[in-house]
Amino acid sequence: MSRIIRCPSCAAVYALDIAQIQAAHGWLRCGRCQEAFNGTGLDVPATTLQLPHVPDGLAAEALKAASADPVSRVPLDDLLLREDRSDRAAAPNPEVSADLMAFSEALATFKPEIPWLEPAPHLAEKKARGRIVGYAMASVLGLLLMGQAFLLQRHAIVALWPNSQPVLETLCRPLHCHLKPWMNPKAIVMEGANFVQSGESFVLNWTLRNTGPMAVATTSLELSLLDGFNNPVVRRVFLADETQAPEVLSPGQVWTGSLTVQVDPLLVFTQYRLLSFYP
Repeated sequence: MSRIIRCPSCAAVYALDIAQIQAAHGWLRCGRCQEAFNGTGLDVPATTLQLPHVPDGLAAEALKAASADPVSRVPLDDLLLREDRSDRAAAPNPEVSADLMAFSEALATFKPEIPWLEPAPHLAEKKARGRIVGYAMASVLGLLLMGQAFLLQRHAIVALWPNSQPVLETLCRPLHCHLKPWMNPKAIVMEGANFVQSGESFVLNWTLRNTGPMAVATTSLELSLLDGFNNPVVRRVFLADETQAPEVLSPGQVWTGSLTVQVDPLLVFTQYRLLSFYP
């Protein structure tokens, strides 16, 4: 039984006996291009080509060479050689290829000019109307934010700009809001205080200073009488109207106050503590 083998290099085909291929361990050499290749899987269907059988003398020589050197390649120079006459792809026409290349380059560089389209009149009018509505809404939101800031910071505005108080009072009247002095507890510093007995009562003296850059409301006072362990025995709060304090302390202003305090004779205390605060 024979097999038809095609050379993978030049497509030449050979009719070989299976015993010859087995003796050469599948290795063959093409008689046309001298290419050595493994013929396994390179069979051509027998129905497509009618090739004469390899002469017995040549097959015997191939078998003799294979038995002498099992790993040597079988010379196939004298074997029957026949070209593959199957249809091959036709070579491209150089003129057609040049035309295709020229068309491809023209297509790649083609940039059509698209005319600018003017918007329709009704679309332009609609956009202008939407822009006006947006500006109006932004203005309303801005006014609302300004009004909110005015309500929350009106006391600080008066403290920074005292001349604005009449205007702010006029604006507050329809809103039923009131203007109060700006309260900044960190600006009020107690520079000195003492609590001394005078007869059957005690006299409390203190000095407050406004260290801030603007006028602030005067703070109230808290007097605590302490025992030997610094625990409060009694606590008393004096509001600003009780101490006859000015309503506002201007920047850098110093205020010194004095108050007579009645203490229960049975109350035992060793020291006192005086704090300023906003109620």
